[in-house]
Amino acid sequence: MSISGRQYQNRLKTALGEGAATIGGWVCSGSPAMAEAMATLGFDWIAVDMEHTATGLATAEAIFVICERYDVAPLVRLPEADPILARRLLDIGAHGFIVPQVEDAGALQDFADHLVYPPAGKRGVCLSRMNAWGDDFADYHKGFAPVIAPQIESARGIANVAAIAGLDCVDAVFLGPYDLSADLGCAGDFTAGPFTAACATYREACSATGKAMGIHQVDPDMDALNGRLQEGYRFIAYGTDTVATRKALGGLRDIAGRS
Repeated sequence: MSISGRQYQNRLKTALGEGAATIGGWVCSGSPAMAEAMATLGFDWIAVDMEHTATGLATAEAIFVICERYDVAPLVRLPEADPILARRLLDIGAHGFIVPQVEDAGALQDFADHLVYPPAGKRGVCLSRMNAWGDDFADYHKGFAPVIAPQIESARGIANVAAIAGLDCVDAVFLGPYDLSADLGCAGDFTAGPFTAACATYREACSATGKAMGIHQVDPDMDALNGRLQEGYRFIAYGTDTVATRKALGGLRDIAGRS
């Protein structure tokens, strides 16, 4: 047990490595209140989207604190594979990253090396809230490793997905269907031949390496979620705070008699 009483084993990373299915929430609003509401619902993890939102470091830190309170793993969808930003997010409490537009195994490995302390990696040492301001540094250093989930969103990513999935640092491989279909010239058509062939290549790579398949079920629909689980996905983002809120409030225009 650490001095502060905190446990530093990354339980989400362990669960993925053991073959468990995990369901995550997705925060686009940048609202700690919305994140807390989601954290009460039993999600295994919550991802803070920093790629397509205005969310900054201070807001992300507030959401991480909330996630820890409810024993939910806080993740970040990064704007890019930026090791400097990722290391700052680790220092303030992130448990891992969804990394967009990954196309090359070597580049991802270099990124991952910056998230691990020497001598194994290149992460800078600091005394931060993540290690109880230094009291638990030894325990954190020995016990913590971040979740890394590269997103495959392009034809080049599919061409290299076997090598990407085969990296030891990778815990899950997250399919980006909209970006991938657009890159393949069939934007939004998930029945098109090039897209289905790419998905087959992706599934084969995950199966061969034992890595969790990941996807975002944006529409909060339980039948669709169960379908994803039956397809073998084990790292599933379910809905977003903004889409779910909009859907819940969608009848207001009809009630008000507005078109």
